[in-house]
Amino acid sequence: MSRMEGKVAIVTGAAGALGLAGVRAMAAEGARVVMMDLSPTVHERAKELKGEGFDVLPYVGDVGLESDIAGVVALTKETYGRLDALWNNAGLVGAEWIAQDTDVVGVSRDYLMRTFEVNAGSVFLGSKYAVPVMAESGGGSIINTSSVQAAGGDLTLIAYGTSKAAIEYLTKSVATSFGHLGVRSNALAPGLIPPPAASEAPDGSHPLEDVAPTQLVLDSQMLGAVGDQADVANAVVFLASDESKFVTGQVIRVDGGLTGHLPTLSDRRRLPGA
Repeated sequence: MSRMEGKVAIVTGAAGALGLAGVRAMAAEGARVVMMDLSPTVHERAKELKGEGFDVLPYVGDVGLESDIAGVVALTKETYGRLDALWNNAGLVGAEWIAQDTDVVGVSRDYLMRTFEVNAGSVFLGSKYAVPVMAESGGGSIINTSSVQAAGGDLTLIAYGTSKAAIEYLTKSVATSFGHLGVRSNALAPGLIPPPAASEAPDGSHPLEDVAPTQLVLDSQMLGAVGDQADVANAVVFLASDESKFVTGQVIRVDGGLTGHLPTLSDRRRLPGA
């Protein structure tokens, strides 16, 4: 039997490279997936997946709007009668937007608030509307996309990093509050995940590649290669399936070992005999 046979999932940011990889991975394991994205191209992506034999349903909406989040959850329940998994994946990661994210002096309050509204606010709203439906279904799994940027301070990305740190707190709080209902909540923190070479969508990438050359990241990474969308998608399937039924309140870093060592790693590698 497939790992997600009979399960129903919602994925936000589903038209981007990362979200699309997760949708395909879950659908390939038997899940029926509602694909939410702000871009109307989600209809084209859904059509492609249906052509591959997958059961997917597109939904155009803004994760920053409560009415749209409530709408996608209601549509899912009306169409499939249940909700087993929610991947809160949408976020503001476009190159032009990220380029404005400097430090606490250089970033405006409006920029900070908009980043929170989309990145952290969507996790809050997604959890708010998903939990009751999951509880009716006997439980479920909420998966939130955080980032290695939440693991420590940096010279830039103040709004992005702070919003991702908030996501990790929300993740643990939802897990604590609703575990007795069978609802699990975990976060994934990707490292450097460049978009596919053929992708035109910037939202499949990680902001690290906009602020640091790839080699600079690799110098501080345990594994000597960047990740790809499949690495994150595989982790999503694990957390959405019953294989992780005893895992909740966790932040799983899919980062090639970028954040699992002392900060002197890159300098020590350059020492003679290293």
